Amino acid sequence: MRSLRTRLVISHSLPLLIIILITGFALDYVVETRILLPGFAEELSNEAKLLAELAALQPNILDDSQDAQTYLTRLDPILSPNVSIFDLDGKFLASTDPSLNFTNSPDITLEDVLLDDALIQTTYSRHLEASVVDVFVPVRDDTEAIMGVIQMTYHLEDVYGQFLALRRVIMGVLTTAVVLGIGIALLLAVNLSYALRQISVSIQQLAAEQEVALTEEQGPEEIRDLIRTVNMLVARLRTLETTRRKLLANLVHEIGRPLGALLSAIQALEAGAVENEKLRQELLKGMEDEISILRRLLDDLTGLYDQSVGSFALENQQVNLNEWLPNLFRTQRLAAHAKELRWKSNISNKLPVMQIDPERLAQAIGNLVNNAIKFTPQGGTVTMDAGTQADEVWIRVHDTGFGIAVEDQGFVFTPFFRGRAETRFPQGMGLGLGIARDLVIAHHGRLEFESTPGEGSCFTIWLPR
Repeated sequence: MRSLRTRLVISHSLPLLIIILITGFALDYVVETRILLPGFAEELSNEAKLLAELAALQPNILDDSQDAQTYLTRLDPILSPNVSIFDLDGKFLASTDPSLNFTNSPDITLEDVLLDDALIQTTYSRHLEASVVDVFVPVRDDTEAIMGVIQMTYHLEDVYGQFLALRRVIMGVLTTAVVLGIGIALLLAVNLSYALRQISVSIQQLAAEQEVALTEEQGPEEIRDLIRTVNMLVARLRTLETTRRKLLANLVHEIGRPLGALLSAIQALEAGAVENEKLRQELLKGMEDEISILRRLLDDLTGLYDQSVGSFALENQQVNLNEWLPNLFRTQRLAAHAKELRWKSNISNKLPVMQIDPERLAQAIGNLVNNAIKFTPQGGTVTMDAGTQADEVWIRVHDTGFGIAVEDQGFVFTPFFRGRAETRFPQGMGLGLGIARDLVIAHHGRLEFESTPGEGSCFTIWLPR
């Protein structure tokens, strides 16, 4: 009883077994008492009525016991039941069974026979089985007056062979049904327990950090839902493991490169470059740039942490966008000019005062602008626009860079996704766009983009007023 399979088999089979046994006994009883016996009694009744009609044609046999016995003796070879004749007063006259010699009719009165054309009585043995069937039929003359009574008695031992054969058929059918029911219950239990066992094995493999294959969805709907949930968990864990490995690989690359540059600069200064003013300034400027890269990397990792805890903590305040946006773009404009890019700006002077976190929103916009500058080749254009539409404020960053491949556009906000190597620079961990989107969502806004490969990309921030 400890295994689920055993419990399922018992829970499926036991009620079926009880129902079939009860049905079998009920069916046997109904067939015997409601079909076979009534049919047999009806047949005896018809024979008794026929004898009663013949006896009515010979009234002398109802007055004289000798004539009655002679009459029955002539009929005895063609009669299988015992036949007895009683006169109008219920006095026994004759019988085909010489051992019978009633002084009166057994357990009946004339009034009992008058109630119907035939009176049928069934006597049961101590085993509650019908053993004797008696049929009493009145003999009437032409005026419908009762002249006597004919009794036909049949001992059922001769027909119980038919009853037993019928019982064997019923029991055979019911036994087959029980066996089939148990077999089907066992099959269902095995299939169900197998599916649950597969799920259990998958969960154990997950706990042991082993490779887990997705389980085929089969079985009842509830089991399919469970398998589907486990498969989703497996796929999610695979994604997390892939993300973890990408994070480690990217950290090694992104931290190792600036650290290597810093180490080279320090070694050069130690080797005497400090004496050369121009070289020293170049090395210090390069070290400052590498530290800035590390700082941006730290900001990205901070944003990644904020994503992992589910939301960004905002410190909202009233900000006049007409003053804030131009100052924000000043630094990005210098970076674009340093890369020999054309910078265009079209900012509406009717932007409202909004409740925002200026540092967080600046981080989101900065990520978009930095990407535009990074992935636009020399001679390209970066355009900054801002305006209002209905009850929303929009801020748009457009570039004429490489664009995003169609097959990559569904993954642009996925952490650590870098896209095709031929259209990307090696710098970056693939976190900027995802962090920007989450920062915009934290302001109850949305981030949309359009991109055409080879022509550029356009990212638009929509914020409610």
